[in-house]
Amino acid sequence: MMQRFTAKRSLQNVSASLLRRCISTTSQTASVKDTDEFLARLPPFDYAPPPYSGPSADEILNKRKEFLSPSMPLLFRKPLNIVDGKMQYLFDESGRRYLDAFAGIAVVNCGHCHPDVVEPVINQIKRLQHPTVMYLNHAIAEFSEARFQTPW
Repeated sequence: MMQRFTAKRSLQNVSASLLRRCISTTSQTASVKDTDEFLARLPPFDYAPPPYSGPSADEILNKRKEFLSPSMPLLFRKPLNIVDGKMQYLFDESGRRYLDAFAGIAVVNCGHCHPDVVEPVINQIKRLQHPTVMYLNHAIAEFSEARFQTPW
């Protein structure tokens, strides 16, 4: 029992140490001028998010602290309040655009809100949200066929 506790404790220390070394603090210390200069190099993009009228970043942060598990930590001292996404970009509450370099599992291949994905998803979810593979369903067969015929 003591060995398991010691091993677990050592792993936690290594994990915390590794996390501190791997997470850059650049985003927290960059001046607005430096950030604006960097963002100015993003290529033109023909989308602007609608004005944000939701809760402030501080309100969201307070709710996270109260209601979310500590196993879901934020990786920044002052995290961005991301309110919109389109293709490979994310937008904060002020409308500032960021290249999404952390894309989650659902968007890593096609970006946020890709029009070729959104419409078919909406159409499918209106009929059947999550069919199991234990039964027949045309959507998974058609998707698999299309994926098979698409070259890498």
